[in-house]
Amino acid sequence: MNKKINIFAGVVLPFLVIAVTAALFFMFRSEETTALFYINLGFTIFLEAIFFGYINLVYKKVEGVSTPFLAIFGIFAFYYVIISGAWMLLFSLILSHYVGLKIYIAGLMVLTLLWIIVSLITGQADSNYKQTTDKLKADGKTLEYYKQKITLFATRYEKLCAEKGLKYETDSNNKTVLDKLKGKISFLTPNILNNEMAVSQLNSLLSKCEDIIDETESATDEKLPDLQKKMQRFVENALMELDMLKNLSRK
Repeated sequence: MNKKINIFAGVVLPFLVIAVTAALFFMFRSEETTALFYINLGFTIFLEAIFFGYINLVYKKVEGVSTPFLAIFGIFAFYYVIISGAWMLLFSLILSHYVGLKIYIAGLMVLTLLWIIVSLITGQADSNYKQTTDKLKADGKTLEYYKQKITLFATRYEKLCAEKGLKYETDSNNKTVLDKLKGKISFLTPNILNNEMAVSQLNSLLSKCEDIIDETESATDEKLPDLQKKMQRFVENALMELDMLKNLSRK
């Protein structure tokens, strides 16, 4: 049932309205059919096509077109239809007795051109906005991956320290030195991903972190103190590198 209603509203109704419009024009035309009659008929049908085209555009929710753009485009289309219709009536009823048909056609062309230009500018702005939004979403997912990764490493290292008897003395709530790095990465912002060097360095830090954890996991008791110091030095250097990368990404 809904499909039939949609077909009627999207296909049958527009053609029906256009047919009725054409019929009314011919019913009330003057004895002498002038060029103005056919211009008004064609332009009225064109305005109706814009109206129904916009309705279908909103209904189908075309991929790549945002809701704000549809709203703004609809406002521009509404103003265009109203102003063009007013110009058509003004000329047909009053101005046609004083100015030539070329002025009328030129007015319609200017209004149409302005509408197209404004719509294209709005569409370009919407496209840029969508690209920016999509990039922010993608960057957010990438950052979430890094946060989850370092959280996994921190949890793994915490369990490893407990098994190996390694203790980390601190006045904060950090259970291991790796919690410092976890906190720093958790507060990174998406703009850091705009710097390819920053992304490469971030991947390198996570890789080094995992290597130290793997090394600690398979190390003998004699090597554990050295590896604990190695992790501490790694975290200290990593924190400084992240601060440097954050500063560079702001420029």
